[in-house]
Amino acid sequence: MKLIRKTKTEITKNGNKVRYGIFKCPDCLQEIERPMSNGLKYKSCGSTKCEKNKNNFKHGGSHSKLYAVWGSMKQRILNPNNKRYKDYGGRGITICPEWTDKENGFIKFRDWALNNGYKENLVIDRENPDGNYEPSNCRFLTIEESNRNKTNTITMETANEIRDLYKTGNYTRKELFEKFKLSQSHISLIINNKKWKN
Repeated sequence: MKLIRKTKTEITKNGNKVRYGIFKCPDCLQEIERPMSNGLKYKSCGSTKCEKNKNNFKHGGSHSKLYAVWGSMKQRILNPNNKRYKDYGGRGITICPEWTDKENGFIKFRDWALNNGYKENLVIDRENPDGNYEPSNCRFLTIEESNRNKTNTITMETANEIRDLYKTGNYTRKELFEKFKLSQSHISLIINNKKWKN
């Protein structure tokens, strides 16, 4: 294992000195404290958890911001209990199979992201808001650019049509959301004249 830093020295019951250090396990990438002799001698921490979860940690990104981006994307698409599911998976948007692959999904997503402009201050955005999460339809933008991209797809003409249809009483908000492929929050903003006002 790789020594990160030396920590303490303890005296055993036999009066021997044992020096400790923080080591990084190459299998699970966790930092652990071990006696110097053990840490330098062994190739991995050898813990049951490490061995059991070796596949989960092989990419080394489980605690990264990009891993959280990937996880949030999957939750919006695949988890019906997620509060944003209705605007994503609930309206038929999917994720390409290579990004959801159990063994290498994150690795493939990470490699694509790092080769396509990912930085920690950016969010994943779909060029076609009705399209799927896949390499040909995704990019990274600032939050402001992403929001502008979403709102620019709504013209004044569309907003007025939504208001007119709602006023007839023949359409519920949910039906308008499905008809125009917009989020329910956008429909509410339009109907309540909080955005896209005349």
